[in-house]
Amino acid sequence: MSAGDRSAWSFGEDLRLRKEGDLRLLLGGQVHNSSSSSTASIRQSFAHARDLHANTVLAPVSWALTEPREGEFDFTLVNTMIEEARSRGLHLVLLWFGAFKNAASTYAPRWVRADQTRFPRAVVHAKTRGSAFHYSGVMPTPVLSVFSEALRDADATAFEAFIAHLAEVDRTDAVALVQVENESGILRDSRDRSDLAEEAWRRDVPAALIAAAREGEEGSLLRTLWAEAGRREAGTWADVFGDGSGADEIFMAWSIASYVQHLAERGQAVKQIPMYANAWLGPQPGQDEPGEWPSGGPSSRVIDVWRAAAPSLSLVGPDIYVDDADSAMRTYATGSQPFFVPESRLRAGELVRAIGTYRAVGWSGFGFDGANPEGQVAAVLAYLTAFEMEIAQAQRSQRIGAVVVEQGAPPAEATVGDLTVSGRGLSDIVRDFLLDVGVQLPDEALPVPDETLPREPVPTPGEHRPFALIFAVDDDELVVIGQGVKLDFAAPQGSVEVDAVVELLLDEGRVVPGRVLNGDERLQVVPVDRVGAARVTLLRVS
Repeated sequence: MSAGDRSAWSFGEDLRLRKEGDLRLLLGGQVHNSSSSSTASIRQSFAHARDLHANTVLAPVSWALTEPREGEFDFTLVNTMIEEARSRGLHLVLLWFGAFKNAASTYAPRWVRADQTRFPRAVVHAKTRGSAFHYSGVMPTPVLSVFSEALRDADATAFEAFIAHLAEVDRTDAVALVQVENESGILRDSRDRSDLAEEAWRRDVPAALIAAAREGEEGSLLRTLWAEAGRREAGTWADVFGDGSGADEIFMAWSIASYVQHLAERGQAVKQIPMYANAWLGPQPGQDEPGEWPSGGPSSRVIDVWRAAAPSLSLVGPDIYVDDADSAMRTYATGSQPFFVPESRLRAGELVRAIGTYRAVGWSGFGFDGANPEGQVAAVLAYLTAFEMEIAQAQRSQRIGAVVVEQGAPPAEATVGDLTVSGRGLSDIVRDFLLDVGVQLPDEALPVPDETLPREPVPTPGEHRPFALIFAVDDDELVVIGQGVKLDFAAPQGSVEVDAVVELLLDEGRVVPGRVLNGDERLQVVPVDRVGAARVTLLRVS
């Protein structure tokens, strides 16, 4: 255990996040990468986060702006972020964009990038098809070698100074978490081929990694390659894991995670604040080889390597931009570490899935300063932040769930305590009900607002899938937050019927009761045309 000052924030043995012992959820989003590079944009983007009903904002800290000349540190922007978060009642998650961001090194200072003798570059043989950041005909971006001890020590010195500054100025602990580097790894090849990397490849595999392979989960890449190579207890990387691209990915994962561990250890010796790493997902559809996603980053095949090499991290979390967000969450929400979504597309269904199905301690939509305050994500966040304590308690007692109804799929199911909750699309049910009484509605789907503002470069449409978060606030007393979904409840013994439904409204951030719903109006426990909430009391009939 390090000797640094303790943060008020911590993860308990139950993997729940607490501040000064009280359960907390981090609900909000990450501002655009450059939004924390000036005082004016910090103020504007943080104010917008409050307009979106968030309780948390994630924002980058650039090494290049923090240490423009070696040994000279400027934390003016960090101070502004802390002051703005504190004044607006926001929790703050700071992202250290050091030597590695999106598998490149554009946030490293000029004095680092200009000295290739002291800070050598990574070398790749361009074996893969490239990526969104490296492709034919485009100027290459700098990629430093993670095997440079000089780079590691310079990065760690700056990171340590950053954490020391937090220990000095953040006396109310506005900063909940710190991310170490960002979407690290190497693209276009399965490993770095520089002289420093080749020298490391020829060294013996650390005993701690061999132990992790020996004790690892059957079927994992680490254990599989170790077994196929003869279950060796010592030897070079090729001896122990073979010489294929999978061995390369394990080699890079251990090396990058060890680099991150060095920074985390240095920082936590000053202030024991929870730290984590985020993952650019891989493999993805159409991507079969490491390097098509950042090889060595904390992707799905090497999460166990990262956990072995970087024990000072509280968790690794997925950045979710894929359509199949459910599978991505399932991969990282293993129950062995806390689950947090550092970046996500602005999708209300995936927000409730993260909090309800996978009991995430937090969720962050990316490009938050470009999100629509009239969108569904903002509407869901308004209810989630109002019910933060109740939701956190329900997560802890496992009396929470979520349903997201996919088009053409059977009803979605969730377990809330001992109840089974089934969700179906409400529009079709309402349409059929009205047909029974002679009213015909058009077949067009109801319009939903875009999740992004018109100026955003990548528009994000609203959520057409019916969705709901369901959590217990007492025995057989549930709160439902969602849109367009019809819920049915079943118990393991006897039958269950709805006893009472009260709609829940928001009044300046407080939840207040609305109408008492009965009769056919109980079809719409939550609205079909907007996000809403209700308190549902059940009656068990034996």
